[in-house]
Amino acid sequence: MTNWKSSVLIASMLMLAWIAPATDAQSPPTPPNSAKSSPTPDTDVRSRRKAAGGRRENAKAIIASCAAAADDLIATRSLVEALDSENKAIQTRLDTEKRTTAMLLELNETRKSENAALRTAVAAKNETIAAKDAVIAAQDKLVTGLKSKRSSPWKRLGDVLIGVAIAAILK
Repeated sequence: MTNWKSSVLIASMLMLAWIAPATDAQSPPTPPNSAKSSPTPDTDVRSRRKAAGGRRENAKAIIASCAAAADDLIATRSLVEALDSENKAIQTRLDTEKRTTAMLLELNETRKSENAALRTAVAAKNETIAAKDAVIAAQDKLVTGLKSKRSSPWKRLGDVLIGVAIAAILK
């Protein structure tokens, strides 16, 4: 957009420089003065010189304007180059941010699946501990039951005597 504005400015200045000398030639000629008190010829030369000097000043102003427009164009081009390099840097940063975001999303999904796996492992551990506790409780009940089922000393003595009798018969 800035290049377009500068180009239009330069083109208009060049057109002005080209048209300005022609405008004096295209103006209607001054009617001849029929008055008796007409100016002397040297006055006419002075006014022509003065007009030529004005055109020179006008041309100098146009040249100065064109030079300023050219300087502006050079500055604009350098600014455009700087903006282009800045845009490339911003695009590179955007691409890096996109890759970073993708990696972070993948990391987040990995952490979620890891958390789910850890919860499953903890639940399995808790089930295993509960099963072990149940086995231990059952064994404690069995031990308690067996302790309460102790046989009497007479029954033990009978079992020993039967064992001795069988051993004596077998000999």
